Amino acid sequence: MTYYIEKRNYDFALDHIRDDIANTKVGEGVVEIKGKKYSTVGLRVAKLREYFGTNISIKFVIHENTDDKVMVEAIIYLHMEEKNQFLANSFAEKKRETNFITRTSAVEFCQTTALGRACAGLGIIGDHNIASAEEIYGAKDENNTAEVDIIWSNI
Repeated sequence: MTYYIEKRNYDFALDHIRDDIANTKVGEGVVEIKGKKYSTVGLRVAKLREYFGTNISIKFVIHENTDDKVMVEAIIYLHMEEKNQFLANSFAEKKRETNFITRTSAVEFCQTTALGRACAGLGIIGDHNIASAEEIYGAKDENNTAEVDIIWSNI
């Protein structure tokens, strides 16, 4: 019986997180890129912590970290009464030479991207965009001349 109560509470909290992010304004953890709204990974994680506190844990596994590329997996768990319940996971892979961000911080970029996508696996996405603001911004490589307009205030 306890499991069903915990599950109902989890579903209720997750619905509130989704609503909160969907109603977040640009500049408060949501950025606008080419007319589309993207929630930041920071906002997604902050909302998870707001509703679940330390009952959520995030584990990162580095699957590859070479001179050429990095691949990281993010795994989100919910601590329940009797065990840790797997909630979601996702991967991110990036070649180090893609752009300035990946040349200087490939592991960190992949951690953020994987975590944002794991949150998206829980439906924590905001305006129906699985990719996070960080992922969209970081995806712009130096060979792509398209401009990316981002509103970064108060993030």
